[in-house]
Amino acid sequence: MKRSIFLIITIIFFTSSLWGQLNLSIETELGAAFSGYNDIRSPNEDNPSPLLSLTDDLKSDPAFSSRLQLHYRIHPRHQISLLAAPLRVNASGTLPEDIIYEGESYDAGKKMDAFYRFDSYRLQYRYFFPKPLFVIKSVGISGKIRDAEIELKSDGKKSRKTNTGAVPLLSLNAGYHLMEELELILEAEGLDSPYGRAEDVYLGLDFMVNNKLNFRAGYRFLEGGSDIDEVYTFSAFHYATIGFSVKL
Repeated sequence: MKRSIFLIITIIFFTSSLWGQLNLSIETELGAAFSGYNDIRSPNEDNPSPLLSLTDDLKSDPAFSSRLQLHYRIHPRHQISLLAAPLRVNASGTLPEDIIYEGESYDAGKKMDAFYRFDSYRLQYRYFFPKPLFVIKSVGISGKIRDAEIELKSDGKKSRKTNTGAVPLLSLNAGYHLMEELELILEAEGLDSPYGRAEDVYLGLDFMVNNKLNFRAGYRFLEGGSDIDEVYTFSAFHYATIGFSVKL
């Protein structure tokens, strides 16, 4: 599915070049991700086990973070983007209580290793206002595909839960110029439902080197999860990031 989405967007970009000059830009972001909380239980229904915290019961290491975005400006007011944002976190420690995870029983007092993966892929549409609405520059909607995995290992036992699903997100982009070349940026995407929620908020500074190249640095907050019969998983991550964008 992920390969199909990338292939479709690539075809759109290159096919569009037959009709005129493309207005493309590439945006990258690198940094460190720190776990705020990360609670899991699977299955969630009819499971007497307490929630397992990968941050309180175990210790989660800081993780390397990266994301890549491709922006295609169809029109001065309309933009389509494709985003890929992988995340991998390792945790370890001593299990404080007995738990059952994906049909496997784990005993308290045993050393446990955990692996958490959350890869996010989004197809985004954004509408830019002719003039900023106060500080709001654009609003939009995204189709997000999450590809997640949580694996536990202890005392020769191993069990894993994977989940792939699609959710819509609403978004806005705001900016305030501190100087001609320096802008304070706020980008937010999210949505709440009875089954779960997702939030992705970025606050940072964008420095314009020239009309083709921008550098940025800031703070990102990623939070969300789901509470359904199949699984309970809610997590929050704090990012320290640097990045740049290039207009092609």
